[in-house]
Amino acid sequence: MLLETVKLTASFKLDGLIPESLFSTYREVLGRLLDYAWAGRITSFKRLKAEKYHELRAEYPRLPSHYIYTACQMACSIYRSFRKLRKRGLAKAEKPFFKKRVIMLDDHLFSLDLEGWEASIATGEGRITLKLLHGTYHERFRVMRAGQAWLVKGGDGLLP
Repeated sequence: MLLETVKLTASFKLDGLIPESLFSTYREVLGRLLDYAWAGRITSFKRLKAEKYHELRAEYPRLPSHYIYTACQMACSIYRSFRKLRKRGLAKAEKPFFKKRVIMLDDHLFSLDLEGWEASIATGEGRITLKLLHGTYHERFRVMRAGQAWLVKGGDGLLP
């Protein structure tokens, strides 16, 4: 019997404040990783993590370690996309950059309590708990396990 994995996506609005310093620190880490990947032509997540993880952990000791882990994943993904666009002549920039206010969270950095409609997110100052704003559509997610999340600041996540 053939088994398939189905991934469902839902958007939840959070009622509360996520520290702006978390977004700026993540963007700074991601920018440094992108510069390093671009300079060394590194497209492998394993290689980028092996070469930069310990240095960034020493520089950002209060930041939970999985933020650096997910930033390495994003940096490799962004750099690979940039290379494809560059090869096709569609990239306008000299090197890849990241300008959005977005954070990729894995299951170590956040948890959802869909019974109490709360989200818990790890930050450098400890975990924060935020209320989830939901509608009837979101009820179907009660029995599912969340694996990954994206925090997007504002409507489109772009910097002013």
